[in-house]
Amino acid sequence: MDDKAGVIKSLGHHSYNFEFIFNNISYFFKRSTDESNIVHICNINYEIINNISIDEYTAKLKELYYLDHLVSSFRSLVSPFSRIWNKGALDPEQPFSGDAKESAGKAIGRLIDLFEHMTDIAEEKSVLDAHNERKKLISKSMNAEIIPKINKAQYKTNQKIITGNTNTIEALKRGFTGALSAYEALFDEELRKLQQQKNEFSSQKKDVLVKIDRIKRDLLGVTPRLTANIALVKEFFPNVDAKRLEQVESFHQNISKMVQRELKRDLELYSERLSNFNVEIDSLDNKIRLGLASKGTPDDMFTRVFELKELADKAAEENNFYDKKKAIEKEALLSKERLEAIYVDIFLSIEAVMNIKLKNFNNVVYGPSRNASQLRIKNANSYNFISPEDTGTGKSYAGLVGFDLAMLSLTHLPFIIHDSVIYKNIEVPATRNIIRILASVKRKQIFLSFDEATKFGAKVERLLRIHTVLKLSDDDLLYNKDWREQQ
Repeated sequence: MDDKAGVIKSLGHHSYNFEFIFNNISYFFKRSTDESNIVHICNINYEIINNISIDEYTAKLKELYYLDHLVSSFRSLVSPFSRIWNKGALDPEQPFSGDAKESAGKAIGRLIDLFEHMTDIAEEKSVLDAHNERKKLISKSMNAEIIPKINKAQYKTNQKIITGNTNTIEALKRGFTGALSAYEALFDEELRKLQQQKNEFSSQKKDVLVKIDRIKRDLLGVTPRLTANIALVKEFFPNVDAKRLEQVESFHQNISKMVQRELKRDLELYSERLSNFNVEIDSLDNKIRLGLASKGTPDDMFTRVFELKELADKAAEENNFYDKKKAIEKEALLSKERLEAIYVDIFLSIEAVMNIKLKNFNNVVYGPSRNASQLRIKNANSYNFISPEDTGTGKSYAGLVGFDLAMLSLTHLPFIIHDSVIYKNIEVPATRNIIRILASVKRKQIFLSFDEATKFGAKVERLLRIHTVLKLSDDDLLYNKDWREQQ
């Protein structure tokens, strides 16, 4: 637990007992500084009955304050309106942000929740989230080369390949009687499988030939000096300290021999694989020839038609994924536009009721000649809260108070907490009027810390005294020790 105020340092670990009353039922709790992640449920004598986590405790408060129908957590809902020095929420231009680092989007989401409009956006937002997830998935799959990734230019090229190859196959069918059986042979499942296997083996054979060629070049390039072959050594012996080996001249010859042995072993392995591929490919060629002979089809004609169709199929598959990607992007865009239209209606609704409340507050505090603070929500990620042509410090902080009172009036927000620092920034006459407004609030809780009551006049002082729960002074301390004084 943070000890910014130095209480624990001065008093040691200690506990706080507190009581809530909801519907005439008392709830007793205790929290200790040495177990700050636990809240104790107590009886009337503050004897511990049970322990709950902070999350369970705030969930209970959310239920007791009738906020459990809202999406946001209890802490998220009330923290922006707990305006305490050194705890945040004191920026008059960000009246519903939890802290300075919080995004405007998150703050606006909270406001929508407090005004109970989350159900209005939930369905369309779910649709948009699903489209965005699909967009993300298809992009990741393309980047990982799990599915083909092409651009618009390749898409157009593929269209030409599909059209051209299809026309060529049709021309072959019309121009050569044997081509018809070649075309029909494409639909013989066994022949297609054999040709595909042959193509796969041929591709693997090419890879093996490349590796054999590289090994042969490496064997020719190995010299007695290690420094000339350091990259090769690293490849076969990744854990070897190559720099150390360079320093040991006597080791050079031995390493060269070791590398040669490894290379020769690999050459034998890949040569054997090459031989196996040749055998497999020859076997497949024979099977294909026999299959085509039974259909009266020349194997070269079948191969030509197969290659044309395979290229066309590959191009069609690439274009199909491209079309799917574009379709998802279009659906996401349409969903986003629908959601933005819903947001516009919500924001206009919130702005209308809030700005009426702010105007009424301003008329009481300053009079109709002064501009009232206004809330303007640009979109789901941007808003302004300002007093047009009246940006003085006092006016800004008064607007903050007006915003909180409007939220108390219009939403299920259960309470606000105002530290005295807010009112130190507001003019004395305006503060007098604000105190009168605060005193008139009946159904919600307002926790107010206030200094120097006498300078605001007898009426204000009397109102504050009537509503005082705790009064502190140099003689009446909150704790039994004043650690601010130098010892």
